[in-house]
Amino acid sequence: MKKVSFAELPWIVRIVLGIAGFNMWWSVEEFVIDRFGAWRYLPDYKFGRLCVWDLTVALLIAAAIRRLSRTRATPESSD
Repeated sequence: MKKVSFAELPWIVRIVLGIAGFNMWWSVEEFVIDRFGAWRYLPDYKFGRLCVWDLTVALLIAAAIRRLSRTRATPESSD
């Protein structure tokens, strides 16, 4: 059985993985940052609204997906 690289996945799968990553950030934001008041220590954080932190995470996720989509799978050695 051959391993499938991230670049070989269909685009819809890559997009859904990006949405899942942003959903993970949103959960951390909701259940940790907002609940325990850590937002007071984050500059430019907007409690309960979209802010620069959300944009930063979204851009990082998009950049990671783009970079992983461009990497080529290394051919497996025949031992």
